[in-house]
Amino acid sequence: MKTLVATLIGPDKSGLVKQLATLIKQHHGSWQASAMSELAGNFAGIVEIRVPEEHSESLGQALQQLPDFQVQLLEGKQAAQSGQQLKLTVTANDRLGIIDEVTEVLNQFNISVKTLKTDSYPAPTTGTMLFEASSMLTLPHGQTLSDLQARLEALSDDLVVDIDLI
Repeated sequence: MKTLVATLIGPDKSGLVKQLATLIKQHHGSWQASAMSELAGNFAGIVEIRVPEEHSESLGQALQQLPDFQVQLLEGKQAAQSGQQLKLTVTANDRLGIIDEVTEVLNQFNISVKTLKTDSYPAPTTGTMLFEASSMLTLPHGQTLSDLQARLEALSDDLVVDIDLI
């Protein structure tokens, strides 16, 4: 078996995910994991596919032929995970540089970001724009949750940090 990682970007329209799922199935592939979004009228997605070695080339060619899409294919690798798995949610008043500040702290702790999802939306009572980032992380051995939480909370008075062990 071979693991492929495909990124796809193109104009958003209904049926795209179904088209992709059918294509993968037709080439004997198995949809493993994905992250997909509509962003500013465009579809942006990444999908991990396991496919028998003898079908990987034809699947790759079929993916490249999807009309209106920019497709990039990479061969997947087994990543070694060492450390404690966490779910981190950070909420704050929306302002420039929040992700830069948060990822600087994560970098200082040598934390690996496995997934990251961000959004901004109006607060229910005030209408003030809020920013929220949810991520799955690997905290290396030797680092503590309390140190990480304290360091993140020190970034701003309005920053709310929620960390859950997985």
